[in-house]
Amino acid sequence: MARRTAWLWLAPVLLGTLVGRAEPVGPTRIERVDTVVDAPYALFGRTRAEVEARLGAPTGVRRRPVTRPGDRRVTTVVDELAYPGLVIEVSEHRIRRVRMTAPGYALPFGVSLGALRSQVEDLLGEPQQTTDTLSLYLYSDGYPDTVTLHFRNDRLHRIEWVYWVPGIPAGADD
Repeated sequence: MARRTAWLWLAPVLLGTLVGRAEPVGPTRIERVDTVVDAPYALFGRTRAEVEARLGAPTGVRRRPVTRPGDRRVTTVVDELAYPGLVIEVSEHRIRRVRMTAPGYALPFGVSLGALRSQVEDLLGEPQQTTDTLSLYLYSDGYPDTVTLHFRNDRLHRIEWVYWVPGIPAGADD
């Protein structure tokens, strides 16, 4: 009887571990979020020249126009620099967007592709926007710089950073 009682008590604990936790995520850890938002600058640089100096020549480059939200007029042209598991979009000024789809790049605090959503949220705290498949974090100093973490089956499978660039309206071509 004692053995059965122990299993009845232990079953919800084990089930909670397998299914996920029910308790809310803690408050946003602003300093950590800011460090993760800035991670591509630290890893790859801020300009195309710095990116290519650190990563070498891209495996491919695609030029494309950027338009204003709700308007078809071209604001500027950006280059998408392709690397294994990584696309870095640069304007004439600096990095505008980074998409990471494969592991191999050391991010702060152990944030990594393949990590469980609960681990990422433990590290960064509550996101500013969340759905079943993504968590979006904003940079603290008022710029529209963001990092969006995309999840599949509760595992981090893609990270996308978006940065404000002078001369390109926020939200252009997003």
